[in-house]
This record gives sequence, structure tokens and C-alpha cells, in this order.
Amino acid sequence: MIHRKMLASFICLSVMGGMSGNAVTASSLDTEEADTVVVTADRIPTKKSETPANITVITSQQIKNNRFDSVSEAIRHVNGVTVTDMVPGGSMSVVRLNGDERVAVLVDGHPVDNVQGMVSGHGTLDLNTLPGVQNIEKIEVVKGNGSALYGSNAVGGVINIITKKGTKNQSTLDLNTGSWGTHTYTMTNEGNYGKTSWFVTGELGRQGYYDYRHGNDTIKLDGSGKDSNYTDNSFTARMDQKINESSSWRFYVSHKSYDGNNPYFTNLLPSGTTAMERITNNIAATYNFKENTSTPGYIHIFKNYTSTDFSGAYDVATEGIQAQDGWLVGRHRLTSGFEWQKDTASSETGGYTDKKRTNRAFYAQDIIDVGKLSVTPGIRFDDNSTFGFHKTPKIALNYKANDKFNAYASWGRVFSAPTMDDLYYNVDYGIWGKYVGNTDLKPETGYSETIGFNYQLDPKTNFNVNWFQSKIDNAINWTYLGSDSYKANNQNEKKHGIELSMQKTINDAWNYELGYSYIYAQTDSGSGYSYDTGNSQPNGYRAGLHYAKNAWKANILMTAGTGRNTTVYTHNSYVILDASASYDVAKNTTIYAKMNNITNKEYEMYKGYPMPGRYFQLGVKYTF
Repeated sequence: MIHRKMLASFICLSVMGGMSGNAVTASSLDTEEADTVVVTADRIPTKKSETPANITVITSQQIKNNRFDSVSEAIRHVNGVTVTDMVPGGSMSVVRLNGDERVAVLVDGHPVDNVQGMVSGHGTLDLNTLPGVQNIEKIEVVKGNGSALYGSNAVGGVINIITKKGTKNQSTLDLNTGSWGTHTYTMTNEGNYGKTSWFVTGELGRQGYYDYRHGNDTIKLDGSGKDSNYTDNSFTARMDQKINESSSWRFYVSHKSYDGNNPYFTNLLPSGTTAMERITNNIAATYNFKENTSTPGYIHIFKNYTSTDFSGAYDVATEGIQAQDGWLVGRHRLTSGFEWQKDTASSETGGYTDKKRTNRAFYAQDIIDVGKLSVTPGIRFDDNSTFGFHKTPKIALNYKANDKFNAYASWGRVFSAPTMDDLYYNVDYGIWGKYVGNTDLKPETGYSETIGFNYQLDPKTNFNVNWFQSKIDNAINWTYLGSDSYKANNQNEKKHGIELSMQKTINDAWNYELGYSYIYAQTDSGSGYSYDTGNSQPNGYRAGLHYAKNAWKANILMTAGTGRNTTVYTHNSYVILDASASYDVAKNTTIYAKMNNITNKEYEMYKGYPMPGRYFQLGVKYTF
């Protein structure tokens, strides 16, 4: 009954928020709610209110004000998003959009997914491999089918991390310390000279251990073969070179290294530790042209490399070329592009070495503007060296009645290619049997559809409503023959859900947001559909209260989930409260503090792996 009470509270607060709007004087809502230009949903710049998709934008200011330290921490506070952690800060932090782990993650538009796959599930990126947040301009989270533009993995949606461009000559030094022997030292430098600009970051992170709540006890992972210490260092650099008013070059490089211990558990009690070392490098070069038009183009070259030693070596490299152009022809905004990508992977413990595959793709989309209505058909063709030819169409509609209301709907085919582990894994575990991949696997295919609207009740109150459903007909999973396990296209999946959210500005100092999401997931392995008991957030709740005036900023955030299956998770519900505050002691100096999991709640987001307990941080940031 908890979720009914929380939903009732959401509705009551929404009504109260709407009533209070006439009684106070306040600035308008953040223009992100209607006029922000987004680039991910249509691969060209469009206003959010003119885009037929469920989009959330996390700005650099929001990241700063809420003291988010990682991409994982920032996106887990988005309504309808679930982040599943195995070992916080260490291994396997996987995002779900619309209840699906098949999510395409991009940095400045180029993919950073790991084609080798994850330890379990369908995710293809450990969010812990991403650098810190100091270089992020904004994060665009697009829920719903993205395969017609982005190809494989974009079943649940797309996350695009857009990095900062240097705008002024300055440096920052950010130092913080906190619970569990954590220390982080971050330095940034940005500047511009003539037509050249740059933004550089470096970060050194340390953690001695972490603890978590288990019943009435606090379990500390700090020794005796049950360690959780690590060092986590990263570096990023972006340089932009303006050529003329319509074209430019952009160069980007990132490096992240991790060296630490990952605990594992039996019945939620620590039973050992596995050491892990990991290096992730990404490099990209982009030529942008027609930047002063509504249909800009680019040529993009990138290479990603990750090397992991985790009870054996795992190495994966991806290189590719992307080219896109667009044209404005009457009422038509045409976009088309070509992509080539080569993947190479080796797994010492997985039993395969130097496996390669290539993918060539062509996509096209037409945004047709007819008065207040826009119609967007699109299609993508993929030709892959392992699974052959595949086509992915879509159709989307957006009706913008006025500046306060727009409604949208979309339908599209989706697909997700087999990972390298799915194809080539081949290990004999003796009495525990063999685990064998399958080179004859086909892509997972299906469809996804969504309907929603955005409504601005008044200049201070926004509402967003979204419904979705998706179906995968040939999902990849293990099939069992005696003691042996083999990969096969042997499972069907269905999901549907809703999202409700509201953003309210009370006055020039206070604002808040509320969110509720419902996701119902089912799987069928041959004996009919059954409820997915691993769903960690069937009913999700988000709330945030924010204060910002003069030198002070303060925030209280809530994430909660109900309806969880207690054969998988310790509790059927959880409520997590986080808080942060900062004070500008001088024009160039800010002190800040934050506390996560204030109530020291016991909960898990991945079966058998407890989430950390209460954490406190204190820091100072100096700009010069």
C-alpha cells in the first residue's frame, strides 16, 4: 500500500503547487522545460517542445548545485531511470531506461558502449568507466526507441553526454574528503585564444573502504580479504578550432584508470574480494560544417579502448567513422548519415582472442512541418559481418498547440546486436559445466512505442506525462542442457509503463519537482509470460526541493521504489534521502557539504549486492 500513499501525496502536492502559483511572485521556470535546444532525439538541433520524445536534460548548473560526483549519480535522480549497481564505484553500474538495459550511451554524439557486454543482463556500458562530471555541459536522456537513428542498443533509449567548450580563461581547484577514507582532487583549466578554445580536467580519487546496513548491523568492508578500497583517476581534454562562421574542428580525449578491490557476497554478507585493474581511453576528432543552419553536418572519427584485469584479461577496442548532412527543403528538414564501425575483443577468462566484426549503416530521416503538426518518418539500414543485413523504420508525430502544450507519439522497430561474449564465450568450469556462446545468434528485435505530452500550467508550473510499451521477440539468454549452458535467442520480453512528473517554481529562491514512474516487465522462456521478479523499481518516485539565493544553495533529493519482489530483494520498498548545501564565502571560493543515504537505509539494486550506507562529504572549490 506504500506506493498508493506516495502517489496520492504526489497528486496532492501537484494541486497545491498549482494553487500556490497565484499567491507568490517568482521567476519563470528554467527554460529547459520548453525552449532548450536538444540534439540527441533527432540528431539535429530542435527545441524540446518540438521534439516527439520523452526527454530530460541535466545541465552543468544542476550537476554543480546538487554536488553530483558522477554520471551515475546524476541520472539516477531522473524520473523513470534506474541505475543498477553491483559494487559502487567499482564494477557494473548499469542504467535502465523504460525498464530496459539496452541503452546507447554517447559522448558528444559518438558511442562509448562496450561491445564485449557485461557480466550479466543486456547492458553494454559500465557507467563507472566514464570520467567525472567537471567537463560536462549537459546530459540529454531520451527514453524510447532510438534504433532508427542510432542502431543497436538503443532499445530503452539514448544518453548523450555533451562536454564543455572553453569560454573564458580560468582554472578551478576542487578538493573534498568524506566518509570511508574518500579523498578527491580535481583541477580544471579552460581558455580561448583567437579562434582556439580548450577545456581540460584532471581528477585523482581515493576510497579506503565502504560500509552498508545489514539488519541491525553496519558491515564494514575494510580488510581480512573483504576489501573495497580503490584509486580512481581520470583526465579529459577538449579543444575547439573555429575555421569560419559555419565550420569548426573539435578534438576530444579522455582517460580513466581504476585499481581496487571488488567485494562479493553470500546472503548479503561479504565472502571475499577480487582485485580489478581497468584502463579506459577514448579519442575523437570531429569536423563540423553548416553550423549556422538548422541542419548542420559533421564528419566524426573515434576510437575507444578498454583493458580490464579481473581474474583474467579483457580487452575491447572500437573504432569508427560517422558522417551526417542535412537539408532544409520547403517544409522538410532532411537528415541522412553513414556509419562504419569495427570492433575487436579478447577475453582470457572467456576463452576467445582477437575476435573482430564490422558494421556499416545508413540512416535517413525527414521532419515534415505542417502547421502545428510535425511528422517524422525515418529508417536505418545496418550491414554487419556477423549477423548480416537489418532494417529499422520509425514514425513519430508532434503536435505543438501553443507555447504551453505539445503532445507526441512514436512507433519504431528496435534491435540489439549480440555482444562479443554472447557470440564467442567458451569456458569449461568442470563439475559446474560448460558456458558456451553461439556464433549463429541473431539480433534481438522488436518494437517500442510511446505517447506523451508536456503542459505548462502557468509560468511557474510544468507537467509531463508519458506512456510506453515495448516487445522483444528473440531476446538472448542462456539455455541449459544438463550441466552445460549455451547462448540462444530463446526469450521474449514485454514491458509497459507510465511516467508523471511536475516542476514547480515557488519564488526566486525556491523550486521543487515530483515524479512517479510505473514499469511492468514480463519474460517468456517458452512456457508463457511471467512477471520479471528482478525489476528493482516497479514503482519509482522522485522528489527534489531546491533553494538558491545569493551565496547559499541547498537541496534535498528523494529516490524511492515500491512493489519489489522479496524473494529477490531484502525489502519490497526503499526510500533514500540525499542532501547538499554550498556557500560562496568569496567571489572565487565555495565551500560545500553533502550527505547521501541520510537514514542509512538497507537496500539493494542488484540481487545479492548491498548498496552503501550513509556517506558524508565536505569540500572546497577555488577559481582563479
